[in-house]
Amino acid sequence: MIEITGLFVLKMKQHFSVSDDNHYGLRDYSRMGKLGRSFMRHISVPVKVISFTAIVYLCVWSLEILLLKLGVVDAGVSFLGISIEHIFFAVEILSVALAASVGMHLFLERPMERLTAVMKKAKEGDFLVRAPVTSEDEIGDLARAFNQMLSKMTDLSANKIQSDQDVAMIQEQLRLQSRLEEKSAIIERTNRTLEHLVKDLSLIYEIGQEVNSIVDIDDLYANITETLKRYLRISEFAILVFDEKREELLIKVAHGFADMESVFKTSFRLGEGVTGLVAETGKKIYIKDTTRETRFLNYKCEKPSEPSSFLSIPLMYKEEVMGVINFARGGTSSFSYQDVKMLSLVANQVALAIANSKLYTKTRELSVRDELTGINNRRYFQQMLNMEWKRAIRFKRDLSLIMIDVDHFKSYNDTFGHLEGDRALKQIGQTLRKHLREVDTVARFGGEEFVLLLPDTDKRGAIAVAEKVRLLVEGHSFLSAENRETRQMTISAGISTYPDDVDDIDDLIDHADIALYRAKENGRNRIECYESKKEEDAGDVVLEAAKKDGIREKKSAGVVH
Repeated sequence: MIEITGLFVLKMKQHFSVSDDNHYGLRDYSRMGKLGRSFMRHISVPVKVISFTAIVYLCVWSLEILLLKLGVVDAGVSFLGISIEHIFFAVEILSVALAASVGMHLFLERPMERLTAVMKKAKEGDFLVRAPVTSEDEIGDLARAFNQMLSKMTDLSANKIQSDQDVAMIQEQLRLQSRLEEKSAIIERTNRTLEHLVKDLSLIYEIGQEVNSIVDIDDLYANITETLKRYLRISEFAILVFDEKREELLIKVAHGFADMESVFKTSFRLGEGVTGLVAETGKKIYIKDTTRETRFLNYKCEKPSEPSSFLSIPLMYKEEVMGVINFARGGTSSFSYQDVKMLSLVANQVALAIANSKLYTKTRELSVRDELTGINNRRYFQQMLNMEWKRAIRFKRDLSLIMIDVDHFKSYNDTFGHLEGDRALKQIGQTLRKHLREVDTVARFGGEEFVLLLPDTDKRGAIAVAEKVRLLVEGHSFLSAENRETRQMTISAGISTYPDDVDDIDDLIDHADIALYRAKENGRNRIECYESKKEEDAGDVVLEAAKKDGIREKKSAGVVH
């Protein structure tokens, strides 16, 4: 391994060196290999394992540096949503764990196996066998001592000498065997520790992947549930998230409960039970025996008669408690110190995942929400228009668009100020949203213009809707900021309908805008439909009839279609 490392370092220096005088030759490489072998023979087993692990890590790290230096891998590139830095970090962790395991096998397990085999033969009476001495470390010393013992036992057997020295040698052999058994037990415990470490690292890595790949909150909860079920030997666990509106902890994830329906209906106030106390203080609580803890509420269900262990950990993000994650196991003191430490790391990853998902949801809402009026913005309207247009064409359904403009809004701003104008726009936007169906789209198109998108609505239905909202705005009292006086405002609207007026998505907006312009030209506070010259006379009759219908419905507070 030392020779391989020396060759690798040599090649690295040959690639990056500026002067040929700095190159290592084969003689230097050979000398390095001899020194490496001599070094490895004279150091202790722990140092060998650590050195071997460090060499492997340096090789992996040097290879990563070389790949980045040569431009084979771009540091800004990501694979499957995972950055190169995260991939390199995972490779380094796995390389260290694997190197440690291989080093233990090469420098401790395998020599010990050879020595144990020799001892078994000696135990069976073959005192001529000898243990191979291949190093100057503890195992080499042990093998030499054992060989010396075998030599003396051979002499004693040949000369049939019974003495205290023979007894002492046999006792030393027994002590030696006991030491070997102790070493074997240490190796077994070390292997188990390494296995648990690799498993814990895999779990943390899996949760980290969820942080980078899942943004939808429901998908995130489902993925975290499956990940924890797959990696943790825990009978019950639950994730509770703090709801700021209700000021309660609500259960979002639950696994292993007998009555899942009752559990999901459960909520906790801050400070209520163990869960509420953890959320309030931001400190984890470990209950070794739930039958002896009065604060344990068991999700407000009947407490089990059998003892169990309960671990509650806060979900913290930037020193803010976002919720709580609870774990339960049967029996008392079921969570070790290592379990608590590992589950705390899991809680940190879960908190980060939830925080990222909430941030994504909030950002997405802000991107489609008009900040002033609180209704949808033009971007959201365009998305819905594209979707509803495709749906109308596919299923041969009507689709109507109403373009609305506030009458004399500039004069209103000049008279009462821009703040009062903003208040009026907000009230109009909320009025429009309140009196439309859920399937309809209301959005601020820009300035004092609003747009309504009405799926499955023909021209007559669109006229009824437009007249309804026109009357609502006309009859609305717009209060000033001090609520000392009321003001009146009106709107004008233009309507276009697919398939009556248009066969192209852009024309749906343009024709509604043309109709709106005609409404402005004809006196404002009115509705106009886009119509061809052949339909104008008939359209006036339809519009007049719809206006009468709208007037009759003026006092109605429900949805107009």
